[in-house]
Amino acid sequence: MERFIIRSMKYHVVCVAGTFDGIHAGHEALLSKAFEVGKRVLIGLTSDGYVKKYKDVSIHGYGTRLIGLNRWLRQRGYADRAIVIPIDDPFEPAVSDPALDALVVSKDSKNNGEELNRQRVMRGLNELYLIVVPMLSAKDHKPISDTRIRMGEIDHAGNLVMPEALRYDLARPLGRVLSGVTRTGPGPVREVVTVGDLTTKAFLDAGITPRLMIVDNHVNRRVYTRLQPIITKRKFDRVHVVSGPGFISREAREAIREVFSREHDAPTPIVVEVEGEEDLLALPVIEYAPLGWSVYYGQPKTPNRAGKESVSGIVEVIVTELKRKEARDYLKQFI
Repeated sequence: MERFIIRSMKYHVVCVAGTFDGIHAGHEALLSKAFEVGKRVLIGLTSDGYVKKYKDVSIHGYGTRLIGLNRWLRQRGYADRAIVIPIDDPFEPAVSDPALDALVVSKDSKNNGEELNRQRVMRGLNELYLIVVPMLSAKDHKPISDTRIRMGEIDHAGNLVMPEALRYDLARPLGRVLSGVTRTGPGPVREVVTVGDLTTKAFLDAGITPRLMIVDNHVNRRVYTRLQPIITKRKFDRVHVVSGPGFISREAREAIREVFSREHDAPTPIVVEVEGEEDLLALPVIEYAPLGWSVYYGQPKTPNRAGKESVSGIVEVIVTELKRKEARDYLKQFI
């Protein structure tokens, strides 16, 4: 009973094992927990022979994975407390090492840990404390895994990555391309949303204040400062999110949905400032904006599947049910 009561005590030697083919967020949670509870950590890194025998996937060689793991250990200050050994068996050396006190496992490998303990008892050794680390979820609420990263669905942090094939599809404007912005009559006929710094600046210069402006303070990946004085002077409401490049964060998508859900209660213009890149956020804007609103975003010259460059300018999209469906169809490919 004592071992279940003294929960805060650090174990002398903790074991954790894995392929660690590129340290992703799930690996970090597993390794960090091992160093949190263990004075020393024995890390079993699967050998090339193990990978060939038990893994039916393309994985980097042992040497490459060892370099990456050691780099991570040094960066976190764990190197002096770690012992990294190659393993050729799913249960060794943990099943026969009497010096071990605990085993850190992910939720989906808990059964293996329980089987390992059964084998230790049969050998007359003590059971190891099983410390189960929950599986981390990517932005789509599905688990982060090596397989999903290799398939290009997510990055190492669990962000949803845009499929390569979709880059060509999104090079096609979602609406008509305008050569510029001019104000006609007393004001815009529809409520306006702008995505992009230059597009937003063009509307403000034309005397049109969009209800929602999404910017990242960059143009062609260079810092762009000409919007900030205007935003500050006019005291627009601000929302900060992280998203992109190459993915749409759940945080950004939910922030956009929230803006439109309270639109009638908060008619003050809102600026969503993106840390990362805002280019893809026209899609969730079209998904959540009220019907009849106008969405404008910048269209750079981008090669299409035939190698020809698309027309550049400001794209105008009038939100209709058909356009919403088109945006959602694209978004599904991220998720």
